[in-house]
Amino acid sequence: MKKDPSDYTPGERKFADLVKAVKAGKPNAAIYRKNSAVTEVGDFVIGLTYNIDLQRYSCSAIEIDGIRHNDPCRWDKEGGALDDAVSDLVLKSVNDGVRTI
Repeated sequence: MKKDPSDYTPGERKFADLVKAVKAGKPNAAIYRKNSAVTEVGDFVIGLTYNIDLQRYSCSAIEIDGIRHNDPCRWDKEGGALDDAVSDLVLKSVNDGVRTI
């Protein structure tokens, strides 16, 4: 069942706005969207990359309840959180063009 937009967390709202901006053709929105995602609890992931050798995702920052934390976080290739401070990654929110290293 899809979540009602009025119940979105700040991170989910930011992610939804970013998807709308990409669809509207806003400058740089597609690049920003490529390296963004959202977690299952609605935190906004910034600077997402996928490491081919380690087979895991990592990010440079995360917004929790609208507050940016410049702490790197990690998830396995199935989106399971490898750090206690974050929840699992919603793999459907990960862009096919996510930066790989």
